[in-house]
Amino acid sequence: MRRRSLILFAILALIMPLLTAAGGHQGVLAQGASPAASPVQADTSITGSIDVGMVGNPQMVALQELVEAGEFNKLYPNIEVNLTVLPENEIRQTITQDVSAQAGQFDVFTIGPFEVPLWAQQGWLEEVGEEAAADPAYGLDDVFPSMKEGLTYEEGLYALPFYGESAMMFYRTDLFEAANLTMPERPTWTQVAEFAAALHQEGQVNGLCLRGLPGWGEMGAPLTTIINAFGGRWYDEDWNATLTEEDTAAAIRFYVDTLRAYGPEGVEQNGFTETETLFVQGQCAMWYDATSAAELLTSPIENPDYGDQVGFAYGPSQKLDRGNWLWSWNFAMAANSDAKDASLAFMKWATSTEYQQLVVEAEDGWGRAPTGTRASTYENPAYLEVAGGFSEIVLNSIEESTPNEPTEDPVPYTGGQFVRIPEFTSLGNDVTQEIATALVGDKPVDDAIQAANDLANQVALDGGYQD
Repeated sequence: MRRRSLILFAILALIMPLLTAAGGHQGVLAQGASPAASPVQADTSITGSIDVGMVGNPQMVALQELVEAGEFNKLYPNIEVNLTVLPENEIRQTITQDVSAQAGQFDVFTIGPFEVPLWAQQGWLEEVGEEAAADPAYGLDDVFPSMKEGLTYEEGLYALPFYGESAMMFYRTDLFEAANLTMPERPTWTQVAEFAAALHQEGQVNGLCLRGLPGWGEMGAPLTTIINAFGGRWYDEDWNATLTEEDTAAAIRFYVDTLRAYGPEGVEQNGFTETETLFVQGQCAMWYDATSAAELLTSPIENPDYGDQVGFAYGPSQKLDRGNWLWSWNFAMAANSDAKDASLAFMKWATSTEYQQLVVEAEDGWGRAPTGTRASTYENPAYLEVAGGFSEIVLNSIEESTPNEPTEDPVPYTGGQFVRIPEFTSLGNDVTQEIATALVGDKPVDDAIQAANDLANQVALDGGYQD
């Protein structure tokens, strides 16, 4: 027994240094990522606490879940991330108030191409393009030029794109087949209204779903693209309001009348997320909205009942051959942030190809993965395997968008689904509130249009746009 004990002791004496070394190595890994989890070594040099404000869309909710699960801290163990995730209208207002007042509530926040040039001009945003371009692993050249263009001010890049989108028509192929209808690849709004009438089943399936929730970025987004498609505009070249002009008024009447006839009950409460949920629940025969919904709608996990019955078409035309929607949700950094290195680390991680793949693996699919910003996504065989039905429409819709020339007649503003002036956040909210009163039947639609036009003229006068 003693001899065996001595032998055992000798063996332990030989291997203990190896065990100690292995234990020390594991201690370092415990602070960062395991080799199996990530090929990137943890960066312990960047420290700080950052506050991040995000819109509560599905892709951001997936990001929230991964951050809370510790995925970001595997790479940056010494950065604390505090997230605020709210519905679109609410987070827009919260972020705008914080940034415009320079209150410093957020270091990083989601922002769109509407705000970026305006806020960069005010000195409220930190330029991030130089740092992103200097990191070859980030691959800034992979980002679509059209997406970077909307985030640029005086040749500086002031936000990094998380996901991008144009607009398209989603529809239920099984319902179209049962009604012996065929959706054209490029429908008109007149055809859409005819389909809605044929497919609407009171209390069961709504012929057409659109956003009805007031807000410049909620109802205002699809409504403005339909105005564009009808050949309308918000203002003429001299900044006279044109919402009562024939084409614009026809588009607004179409929006209200079609939703009242074939839309869901309580449509005035439905923004992007609520309408997406209705489609997933089988309550919409058609839905016109952001292309970024395509992955979720076709996901067998996110949409198990109808995911294989979703069809795709280009955003409808009318007088104009396109609706002109081009948007991206991006991460920007407050210029007055006191944790800029930590903020940039988070922004680059959340908008990287590695993060996209992390979502795919965590979700077992592309349902909530951010897309629409990088060319490499549309060259990825794994993505094309699930996105073959819509990837070409998405790419073409992004490329065909001309937000700097949004409608048929000349206008003094830019923006596909918005008017890029600082006052539009309030104007768009107020105008869509007027349209919502017509949606619920509290006001005749023409009265709502006249009230909206008066609001637009007042803004142009007060802002000094009209001579």
